[in-house]
Amino acid sequence: MPQMPLKAIKYDEVLREWLKFAPKKAYDSAGTSAFLLKKLPIEYVATITILFNRCAENGSFFHAGKIAKTICLSKEGMYPPEHKLRPISLLPNLAKWFERIMHSRILQWCHDYNIAVDEQSGFMKGRRLQTRVLALTENLRLTVAACNRPALTIFVDFQSAFDNMWHPALIKSLYDMDMPLPLLKWVHTWLQNRQLFISYGDANSRNIKMEVGAPQGSVLAATLFRMHVHLLPKLLSRFNTHMFADDLAITITGSLEKRFSHNIKDIEQQADFAMKQLEKFSEDVILPVNVNKTKALLIHSTVAPPHPKIKFKNQNVDHVKSYKYLGVCISTKLGWGTFINERIKKIKKVYNAMKIILMKIPLPMINIRKKIFLAYALPHFCWLFVNWFHYTDNQKITIDHTYCTGLRIVYGLHGWDDITTLTISREKSLPDYLYIYWSRLKIHLEKSPDALAFQQSWTEYQIITGEDNTWYKTMGFRKNSFFPRRLGERAKHTLADLQIFENIHKQQHETFKKNTSYINMFVYKFFLYPP
Repeated sequence: MPQMPLKAIKYDEVLREWLKFAPKKAYDSAGTSAFLLKKLPIEYVATITILFNRCAENGSFFHAGKIAKTICLSKEGMYPPEHKLRPISLLPNLAKWFERIMHSRILQWCHDYNIAVDEQSGFMKGRRLQTRVLALTENLRLTVAACNRPALTIFVDFQSAFDNMWHPALIKSLYDMDMPLPLLKWVHTWLQNRQLFISYGDANSRNIKMEVGAPQGSVLAATLFRMHVHLLPKLLSRFNTHMFADDLAITITGSLEKRFSHNIKDIEQQADFAMKQLEKFSEDVILPVNVNKTKALLIHSTVAPPHPKIKFKNQNVDHVKSYKYLGVCISTKLGWGTFINERIKKIKKVYNAMKIILMKIPLPMINIRKKIFLAYALPHFCWLFVNWFHYTDNQKITIDHTYCTGLRIVYGLHGWDDITTLTISREKSLPDYLYIYWSRLKIHLEKSPDALAFQQSWTEYQIITGEDNTWYKTMGFRKNSFFPRRLGERAKHTLADLQIFENIHKQQHETFKKNTSYINMFVYKFFLYPP
């Protein structure tokens, strides 16, 4: 490709990215580290700006920045087999500095020309993983509220998506999106002639050429992959699709006016069309699908239903009873026991470690003890907040009790019940954290483009449960039909439950922390009241 100069790089751009560097001490292939770059006198930023502009004049990327140092970490044990190694690439930090400046420009171009899809939540500012989980689960809940209406979700696994990204197909995708030619040429140059070497101790392997894929550890690689699969949701527009980076979920729902058996046949036909569209996309961009890891989950409320047959390139897609999607375990009956139990097991492991650590931290140093709890235990509870309003009352009580157990460990209140623990510690209760969490998430769900599917599910819920029954007749139901009325009674939605929770908890928020009446009653009962 001919030389195409980039727009001149400004000193402010270089300084901004320099300030963002985390001071990591790991050495890269050039023998430098982010820690060393952070220690540079600020006067050197002007010199580095000149260096970057030399590259910008040619629209190129320096060759030494394309060599990655790769170390392999063990996934299990001291002597792991080859498939149990996790490779970590360390790119030259100076090259990453330049790359981040270009990444900011590409993101700005995406923002200016609205290069984004509502179905994608990964690698984008202002979009959240929780949105995808909620959009999927709310859609499934409303679908199976009708007994005759199953839903099929196909979880697609792209085989080593980032490592198998074919460069010509990526460049074509960017060209089709009308990326400016100077940026397009720079991306092409950035991808070409990349190499890596394996480092173990003091020994280094020979350099190995990278013919496909994007460099691991690069901030630009994730954005390029998102743009690479930009058109995929459009090919599957007749279905509910959810994407987070390379994790794709395709949901096919049954019709309300059909019998369950007819819905299964209809879903099978739609699944066949979806797989053909996916096969076409996979071949066009040469992005293989790992059929062995691609799974189908039939969500229903009946007993022993027939499963629709699904094939990708004449290879059967297996059905599973549950699937972990973005860290959340979804089952055929939308039960949450497995997900909650797995998370509580992790919390208990944290508690066991806390008990050992806190033995050496006396109670007078309570702030340090609290910070350990908030840093290592509380994030696990936040994972449970996303689908909180899907849980049963007993499941909520179990989670709340587990939280209070952590407070007992922090404050040394062994043997006291949950209410007394909250009273003595004067800490926020779990509903307090839930209230704060959802107050923020609710704002995001109202405004974010990737929450469109969630917003549509809320509209669907309001129609189903509303007093206007004119939609019955459009689907062939009588106005006073028992079936639609039962659907309205069975339908549930997170926002409806959230409104009830907010109305109740608003007056009780941080009661144990700010109100002294409970602690006064405790003192009176146990210390002042005559025996």
